[in-house]
Amino acid sequence: MKTKSQIYKDSLDAWGRGDVEGMAAPYHEDIVWYPNRSMRPVKGKAAMLEFMAKFGAGMSNPHYDQTLMIEKDNMLFVEGTENYTKNGRQISIPYAGVVEFQGDKIIAWRDYFDLKSLEKQLAG
Repeated sequence: MKTKSQIYKDSLDAWGRGDVEGMAAPYHEDIVWYPNRSMRPVKGKAAMLEFMAKFGAGMSNPHYDQTLMIEKDNMLFVEGTENYTKNGRQISIPYAGVVEFQGDKIIAWRDYFDLKSLEKQLAG
């Protein structure tokens, strides 16, 4: 059985390859996802995929550098940097995330990053 860290990394790697089905494979149908903890939650796998399709428009070369991953019971804590190009602008955002599992499925995910920094980078 894969570790929680590997399930998480496999999902991000699939997103980086443009494999939306592979990215979504470990998400529970009833996932509750906070793209940023300051935002309203996205509820359900279908809504998450819809959000990701909109967010991913104009994005290329997404890749993630994890600097810390800690597993405890059904939880995974992640710290790293999200990198991608969006509409010609290079984006690099440090983030932290708390990912909850139900079995081998991600049931909840809360990301934390500086939204103002992202907005500034997107604006150029």
